[in-house]
Amino acid sequence: APSNTPSASGTMLTPTKSPFVLFTYGESLYRDNDLGIQISVGLTATQIAQSGSSVSYANGGQSSRSYHGMMDGAGIAQLPDGGYAYLSNAEKSSGNGGVYGLYFNKDGEIIDYKALLTGTSRNCGGGMSPWNTWVSCEEVGSGQCWQVEPDPNKPNHNSPKATLLGGPSGGAYETVAVDNTNENKPIFFTTEDKSNGELRRFEADGNGWDALHVGGQTTYLQFLSGNRFQWTSNIDDGKSSAWNHYPNAEGIIYHNSTLYFVAKVTRTLFILDLNDMTYTSERTGSSWVGQGAFNSQPDQIIESDLDKRKYIYFTEDGGNAPGVHVRDREGNYYTMVRGVPGGRYSGDETVGIAFSPDRRKFYFGFQDAGVLMEVTRDDGQPFN
Repeated sequence: APSNTPSASGTMLTPTKSPFVLFTYGESLYRDNDLGIQISVGLTATQIAQSGSSVSYANGGQSSRSYHGMMDGAGIAQLPDGGYAYLSNAEKSSGNGGVYGLYFNKDGEIIDYKALLTGTSRNCGGGMSPWNTWVSCEEVGSGQCWQVEPDPNKPNHNSPKATLLGGPSGGAYETVAVDNTNENKPIFFTTEDKSNGELRRFEADGNGWDALHVGGQTTYLQFLSGNRFQWTSNIDDGKSSAWNHYPNAEGIIYHNSTLYFVAKVTRTLFILDLNDMTYTSERTGSSWVGQGAFNSQPDQIIESDLDKRKYIYFTEDGGNAPGVHVRDREGNYYTMVRGVPGGRYSGDETVGIAFSPDRRKFYFGFQDAGVLMEVTRDDGQPFN
């Protein structure tokens, strides 16, 4: 280990951590034949789970339950012991969906795998709450968004519950983002994957588990002329606006008074300024840099340190080389990783993107193939 050394002036110099180095995605892709992917040079991927097979644990054991099929949206919950849980939806129909937890210790090693929500249908996307629970959305006609507690030591761990986000009639919901600026009244935004699926804004009456089950007020996104928008209490106006402007909304994130979401059919990223109530939009992948391409539909999105570097990560549904793509603060797009064009993942979709709490591990999967992968930087640095 490095020791403290005196400087020319005689004072002691203390070793410091290496400064963060921004990673350049997609400049050059290399082919991993074993995994059937092309991935940015400087990254390494490892398969850690396969649908239909037991999960291998760090201690040499295996899970009694096979890893779930049709995995979809995912989130990461940090746990009090320094470990974390990778929370993964199952987009199976007819009550065979749900949420499953892949548990890691503080060293990032897999130690457990279990079901956290069962009996639901087509659990698609979702989002983390400010109190570290996972909200999982059903993409069926009368689906709901369910709150799931991943911490085994919390009282609601074995009691997942439908929230108020989907309203009394439900819908084909996708993804959830939250503005927790006012901790006493967090605001949840929920997308719906229908041609007239209104974007919902739920202002809770409190913070914590119960805030998603009692009280609150719901309004809907309505686009106006001149790239302006408002929140309306008329759901029909919200549905009409979705039909005309943002059909089949999918991934959504909130950061610093800005809401980002995608409409997959039109392949559009919308950026809403919640302070001045105006918006801009762009076609995903329109400004391309490096190797790869983002030609098919955008789906889930997650953010990465938007204050400093403003990176947004996208999954892709369909095409002959579905991948994970990245947008920088200037609106340039890059490929992080993708299936080999025309290879085993052709026509599949990437799912389940999430970062470990220290951002040194990135997770993604291919839904139909049932493959979950873990990606690290070769230089050991955290991701952008």
